[in-house]
Amino acid sequence: MSAFTSWRLDVKLGFRMLVKYPGLALSGGIGIAVAVAIAAGGFSVVQRNYLAPLPFQEGSRIVSIELWDAQANQPEPRILHDFHAWREGLKSIREISAYRSLTPNLITAGVPPESVHVAAISASGFGVVRVPALLGRFITPGDEHNAAPPVVVIGEDVWRTRFAADPAILSRTLQLGAVSHLIVGVMPNGFAFPVNHHFWVPLKTGLPGVEPLTGPPLAVFGRLAPGATLASAQVELSAVGQRTARAYPALYTSLRPQVSPYPLPILQVHGSGDMAGLLAMQGLVVSLLVLVCLNVAILVYTRTAMRQAEIGLRTALGASRGRIVAQLFLEALVLSFAAALVGIVIAAFALRAVTGATQHISADLPFWVTFQLSPQGVLYAAALSVLAAVIVGVVPGLQATGRQVQSGLRVVGSGGAGMRLGKTWTVLIVAQVGFAVALLPPSVLNVWGSLRSGLAGPGFAADQFLSARLGIDSGDHGDSAAGPSQSARFASRQAELIRRLEDEPRIARVTFSMSEPGDEPGAHIEAQDNPGTVQVVRSGRVAVNYFTTFDVPILAGRGFHPSDTAPAEPSEPPPGPAVLVNRTLAQRLFGGNALGKHLRYVDNTRGSAQAGRWYEIAGVVSDFPTGVSAGMDDADMKVYHAVTPGQVLPATLALRMRSGPPATFSQRLRALAGSVDPELYLRDIRSLDEALRKEQWIRRLEAGVLLGVTLSVLLLSSAGIYALMSFTVSQRRREIGIRVALGASRTRIVVAVFSRALVQLAAGVAIGAILGILLTRSFGSSLTQDDAPAVLAAVVLFISTVGLLAALGPTRRSLKVQPTEALREQ
Repeated sequence: MSAFTSWRLDVKLGFRMLVKYPGLALSGGIGIAVAVAIAAGGFSVVQRNYLAPLPFQEGSRIVSIELWDAQANQPEPRILHDFHAWREGLKSIREISAYRSLTPNLITAGVPPESVHVAAISASGFGVVRVPALLGRFITPGDEHNAAPPVVVIGEDVWRTRFAADPAILSRTLQLGAVSHLIVGVMPNGFAFPVNHHFWVPLKTGLPGVEPLTGPPLAVFGRLAPGATLASAQVELSAVGQRTARAYPALYTSLRPQVSPYPLPILQVHGSGDMAGLLAMQGLVVSLLVLVCLNVAILVYTRTAMRQAEIGLRTALGASRGRIVAQLFLEALVLSFAAALVGIVIAAFALRAVTGATQHISADLPFWVTFQLSPQGVLYAAALSVLAAVIVGVVPGLQATGRQVQSGLRVVGSGGAGMRLGKTWTVLIVAQVGFAVALLPPSVLNVWGSLRSGLAGPGFAADQFLSARLGIDSGDHGDSAAGPSQSARFASRQAELIRRLEDEPRIARVTFSMSEPGDEPGAHIEAQDNPGTVQVVRSGRVAVNYFTTFDVPILAGRGFHPSDTAPAEPSEPPPGPAVLVNRTLAQRLFGGNALGKHLRYVDNTRGSAQAGRWYEIAGVVSDFPTGVSAGMDDADMKVYHAVTPGQVLPATLALRMRSGPPATFSQRLRALAGSVDPELYLRDIRSLDEALRKEQWIRRLEAGVLLGVTLSVLLLSSAGIYALMSFTVSQRRREIGIRVALGASRTRIVVAVFSRALVQLAAGVAIGAILGILLTRSFGSSLTQDDAPAVLAAVVLFISTVGLLAALGPTRRSLKVQPTEALREQ
């Protein structure tokens, strides 16, 4: 028989085994499919967006240069001085360029202003990407002079949609904010460098000699010189950085320049540590697959143990150990490959769903970012299926064909198991039960939290609200804070816009905050009643009329007064300015009695807690919105501060409509903002109903992924416990028959069998509970929530029932064995 024919027969046998053991095929296949889907999807996202070269000529040689602040653990953006030093001192990186992102209004006659992404970029930046202009020219060094007239290069899509592909476009002007720019070039379709820009203006950086750590925030990039590598460029860059550090030792104590592939800093990957974190995530996913496969291997092992007679007979007929193991491997490969195909389909659909969910923010994503299954991801899934087959098929096969193989011949026709592992099976049962008890409760709670959040109503009339992000062109370009004059200018413009909106017949109320409801940034606080205990909360800054506009009830105390917005003096002692908290915070931190209590913010970013001033709780409001705050996270606790126009920049406007769909007011809103000040910009104009529904869709998608993982773990754990327990009792078949022959009562035998099963289950439950508590304390799992005891009890009851049912069947069959048959087997 040829090797090909032999392998073909083994593959056919593998398919027959899937049909013969549908429970094993279903439980094992689902587990492997889910793990492969997560692994292949994650690998594709990382490979396409982080590791693949940019779609330009020698795109892999385009690099980013940044100044890393080791103390603050973040990049230092004020690098104008360093930009000039790098341009003069580096030879291994050429055409060093810089850019900054702006968001001015595009002013077009007869059309409301629209905020657009503009890159203020140095002229050499176009030489880095080596993409020729479709029409006209690039920005030139002469355009960078302060006295040079304003010019702009536009993208092909802008030329086509805004100017109807006018062939005389190079003689026209375009107004960005308050400044008119001469259009000097058009870039080809699809060009959106450096991030996702379609307008480019000159970056006017001035002459070298600027003071260190001054100037606007910049991002710097360039192209590796021929023969240069990232490593050699880093060595040269470090030498230039050391010269700067020696010249300014007080400023550069913790600042280190570093070079990396261009996409990484933009995607918030800074240095080898963050990249190692991405790779570690892949490692964790592979570990999940290995864990799943080990569970499947246990199931296969119990099945292989029952085939010991077959294996022993084949060995006696001349089959080598390698031949038998190869057959078992191919049987497992059929299972894992079929599961991998299902996993690939799941990953493709999941990534497509992510693409749809992120469509509304696609303009903010880098131009190269996609959520699609890559060919490398498919190959990765295929490799994982082979790994799964090795674990599922080869490991049990090697054990089954070891020194105990001859025992298979002795039990041919006896119905015995042929493999006696004694305490090993007890350890496996206890480990399997412990694994299920430790991991299933937090998984169930996370699924429940995401589903509850994804299905709950918003808690207010979201379909009556229009939301928009309001800023001012020259005040929100990435600086950590706007200057006093800029804040005052924005305050007056924002107040005027609100006044005009309140005069609109279709507008019932207008309010503002620092973010949309449910999207408040996180913070750390401690309560005065419990010093030293830091809690994670969401902190919102809202207008005085915020809660009345949304019809959010005050549950205790009072709402905000205008006096609550007055800035506090640094020397003012507690109780200090008033804050409102939501019901969840009041219940968790103060047992529901929060009025008059005090809390303060704690900064842990520098390694040692730095506490701020105390705030007094003046009122408790209902949880809001319920749609995105129905999860189990501590961040569902919220603290609110009252602010006036200009104190948050940019601000999120919320317009409550009297009638009609909110989205139909978008153009009127743009026109009103433009009439107040052409440099006021509006972004993310959408109804709150749409925003919350998209947020809830993401929660439901998250719940679906978690549910798939949880169900696969539950199915595998249940099948594994059932198989292990059933096989363990089956091994005692002859023992039970002999005890019956010797006069033992059937009741006593049943009690003995089930007492042993209960001891094994109890040991597993105890170990799993201890492990679950340790995981809770280490990772802040939702096991600490009120629903946890009920979920834990349900999991323990389910697992125990599975185990006892697994013992019941073999025990009943063993009791039916005739004593003479049992004695003959013995």
